[in-house]
Amino acid sequence: MPRKVKYTPVQISDGAWYRIRGYTHHECCDCALVHKEEYRMNDGHIEWRTSRDEKKTAKRRKELGIKVSREA
Repeated sequence: MPRKVKYTPVQISDGAWYRIRGYTHHECCDCALVHKEEYRMNDGHIEWRTSRDEKKTAKRRKELGIKVSREA
């Protein structure tokens, strides 16, 4: 049986600085959009990438009662 990985998103504020502590998800302060973050060392440089996590975003928005609509 696979182990369930519990994630705790870090809610960020616009323009604030954060020390890298190994967390793997962050959540937008306004709309609860959740991103997965990955870091690696390559040739002595820290590389960072992020991608949207649609399932976790939907779950957080439901928990917080946030509805997002897009105008065409």
